[in-house]
Amino acid sequence: MRSTTQWLLPAALLLSMTSMAQRNDKTAVVAPPAAVADTAKKAAPKPLSIADKIKSSKKHAGLFTVYQDTATGTTQLYVRKDQLGQEFIYQSFSLSGPTSLFLNQSMHRSTLIFAIRKVYDKVEFATQNTNFFYDPNNAVTKSANVDVPEAVFLSEKIAGEDSTGYLIAADGLFVGEKLDPVKPLNPPGLPPTAIFNLGGLNPMKSRVTGVRSYPNNTDVVVDLAYDNPMPFNQGGKDITDARFNKVRMQHSFIEVPKNDFRPRRDDPRVGYFGSEVDDMTSLSPTPFKDVINRWHLVKKDPNAAISEPVEPIVWWVENTTPVELRPYVMEAGNKWNEAFEKAGFKNAVVMKQMPDDATWDPADIRYNVIRWVSSAYPSYGAIGPSFTNPRTGQILGSDITVEWRSGAGTPIQSELYEKACCYFLGRSVCPKQIGTAIAACRCSQTLGYLQHGARVGYAVYDWRYCCRSAGWRCG
Repeated sequence: MRSTTQWLLPAALLLSMTSMAQRNDKTAVVAPPAAVADTAKKAAPKPLSIADKIKSSKKHAGLFTVYQDTATGTTQLYVRKDQLGQEFIYQSFSLSGPTSLFLNQSMHRSTLIFAIRKVYDKVEFATQNTNFFYDPNNAVTKSANVDVPEAVFLSEKIAGEDSTGYLIAADGLFVGEKLDPVKPLNPPGLPPTAIFNLGGLNPMKSRVTGVRSYPNNTDVVVDLAYDNPMPFNQGGKDITDARFNKVRMQHSFIEVPKNDFRPRRDDPRVGYFGSEVDDMTSLSPTPFKDVINRWHLVKKDPNAAISEPVEPIVWWVENTTPVELRPYVMEAGNKWNEAFEKAGFKNAVVMKQMPDDATWDPADIRYNVIRWVSSAYPSYGAIGPSFTNPRTGQILGSDITVEWRSGAGTPIQSELYEKACCYFLGRSVCPKQIGTAIAACRCSQTLGYLQHGARVGYAVYDWRYCCRSAGWRCG
């Protein structure tokens, strides 16, 4: 019995080990055959060319070439290599917005000089400080602007490059407040009900709505959307919904004029609009080199006492001007030629009427336009801002906007002063013409701001002065 047991135990153990080996063979993972080594390197993905990146975009060629995607509306900007290190002029305009925040049509806002440069794999835009002058003959000039911090308002990664320039994304430049802080900065402690508040910028609802690009300037029109979920000030009747507001702006990029324009120093005895410049190398207690704003007029005949200019100042009367007032506005503008003749220029001002079927945009900075608008809450009667080259004071363009509602009470004033008008003017002016005389005189005054850059006394609004100086008779 013992011998049988001794034989059975080894046999059972052997049988068990065999069974386990068979199970292990069934579950064992068969190693795959060794892979054949790939001696050829995988080709790196070819970077997209500029042509690939703009193939779905509309091209707007000019001073700066802008590409706008026809599907998404996003924009890209092409900067030529020869534009790096060069200075350009930037001017912003409000085209539509709450008048309580002075975002009226054709309000001229930020004016600055900027330069573009390439830094490693990025393109930078930086504002240039034009407040100081350094005499090149003074050794101190070697340290010019050493303590004037730079203002880089955009740094954008290069998206594409070719032999002549760089392509960058442009929505960060156009659709936002980098160029012009549109939303007013309210002082701390001001009650939230005191001033209408736009709210915060909503990039998702903001977009580029138009691009115009020409050899000497590029204009980009944008709609900036602002959301204010809790508006404590509801605004006036012009605010459709205080929670959601849209401001239309225009960014204009302008080539610095290359001409023989000579800046003219400001004379404190005469009032002018101008640019402040401090001479940082002067010993004077009043080291000012301010330059006045003025048009670039050059005589066709330099030897003539009175000559027509090479390029006159051309004003267009917008087709929004009431038809019955157009002749008076044209005449008011032309009367400024009398003042320019004393300065030696004949026909310095040329007045033109914008056709009712004109296809050009009055916001195009190549045109000086007298415009009319009827706002719910006008902040002025008429306004005539201009924009300049900050380094020289040369006026590059201008607009005049006349508010219809500001002068809506003029006929009533005319009736009130009818007898006085007859007394002062010897009954030579019809009462019905007084209102048109004042309207034309208002345009003439606003033009005067621009033609001479000088402030004129508010007495010019006096209807008696307007009628007498205009010389309109109806006897």
